[in-house]
Amino acid sequence: MPAPQADWYPDPLEPARLRYWDGAQWTGYVVDRDRPAAVRYEHPPWLRTTTATGIDVPLSIAVTSAF
Repeated sequence: MPAPQADWYPDPLEPARLRYWDGAQWTGYVVDRDRPAAVRYEHPPWLRTTTATGIDVPLSIAVTSAF
């Protein structure tokens, strides 16, 4: 079964808004249904970011803990 075509669809995390599906995966681009011209980017929560060392710790905690 082919994936849905690229378009705006109800956000699987918050159905009251729309999230852009690029034809292969959900993107970070979202719009509120009542303001469709105001596109914004929100880092998708399912895409984790890591540092070069692979440690996922906020910098403020790492710096504070070092002293």
